[in-house]
Amino acid sequence: MDFIIEQGPIVSCDIYFSISNQTNKLIMEDKIYNILWIDDEHETLTGLKGRAKRNSINLMPFKSLNNGMDELERNYSFYDGILFDAKIFENEDDVKGTEDTYNLFRATERMLQIDKKFEVFVLTGQSEAYEDKTFKKAYTRVYKKGSDEEIDRLFKEIKLSSDKQEDTQIRHCYKRVFEVCTKKYIGEHAGHDILSLLKVNNEADIDNHLNTIRKIIEDLFFAFNKLGLLPDEFVKPFVALNESSKFLTGKGSNETLFIEKGYRHSQETHLPPLIASYLRCILSVTQAGSHRSSIDLYLKTIKTPYLFKSVLFQLLDVLVWFKMHVDSNPKTENWVKVEAVKDICESTVELIPGKVININSKAGFAFFKPDNGSPNAYIPSVLVTEFSLCENQRILTRYTPKGKGLEVIEIQQESVH
Repeated sequence: MDFIIEQGPIVSCDIYFSISNQTNKLIMEDKIYNILWIDDEHETLTGLKGRAKRNSINLMPFKSLNNGMDELERNYSFYDGILFDAKIFENEDDVKGTEDTYNLFRATERMLQIDKKFEVFVLTGQSEAYEDKTFKKAYTRVYKKGSDEEIDRLFKEIKLSSDKQEDTQIRHCYKRVFEVCTKKYIGEHAGHDILSLLKVNNEADIDNHLNTIRKIIEDLFFAFNKLGLLPDEFVKPFVALNESSKFLTGKGSNETLFIEKGYRHSQETHLPPLIASYLRCILSVTQAGSHRSSIDLYLKTIKTPYLFKSVLFQLLDVLVWFKMHVDSNPKTENWVKVEAVKDICESTVELIPGKVININSKAGFAFFKPDNGSPNAYIPSVLVTEFSLCENQRILTRYTPKGKGLEVIEIQQESVH
């Protein structure tokens, strides 16, 4: 579905992926606009901020020319539009009465030096500016503070103007991806990198683009660590990419549990197999090393961006899954040191036969009663569900110390002879 605009680039969601008309409609209805706003009185205008929020507009406020423009010059790709008061401070510590329309002209001059072009919108309570014909010739998008009709028109027109921005169109098409690019998850800087990668449409500089993808994976592993889902040893003093991937995956195709940097990841928070597969593929293509020579030769020979695009889209799926995973409040620090496992009796390192007992129908957990007479082990609800366990069912397990007891971390169905 194309965005219909009067001028500027047109970016179609269908260029990147095929989605249903219903999904397209949801994307269009759920668009959010980030508007940089310079007004020395913004702290008193809470009603305007709330009204903007109800109109899907995030007003990012600054009191002065220099602070606001410094932010715009650093992060212009993040913003969809700009809103000024007619008279603004030059610096944050300026005193009331020193605001001037001259600073607005200086701001627009600085905007001309930015690679991205914005239309200037002015919301003012200054009648001499709002009613001045010369001012309105220089700034055609001028709206009156305190007028509901004017503010409604401002919100409508600033969104229409923003929809002409290529960056805005891409961020709206990939809304769920950019929701991950916040301080809570992988960081705002990753969002700038992803936006640049989504604009790539030829084979030039593919090697640099692959390196950028690798850096985003590093951001992802830092986020896993920050949220208590990856031990410190995997990201300090630097990110260990392969070890982090294997630890999070948890086990190999033969069901053998991985031990990385002295840690074993408990099964409850292992990556889903498809996400683990995506990570392996991304790292195999993007990491520097001897194996990259064949990839570099392939890229030079085929001269297409498709390998890069395929890896990029795998990355986007991983990021969307990551946010869903974090939002589900997964168990944190869900791992054991290998030394702790070695300290318990040898039987707990092997698959132990026994049966399921005491299934809790409400909470979903159960207990494992080993045949060897060892203490019962706790079975988390996620494993009860995954293996559809029932009372007195025969199973083989591996379990480890957890708190004052034992917890099952691996289950296999017992063979019937």
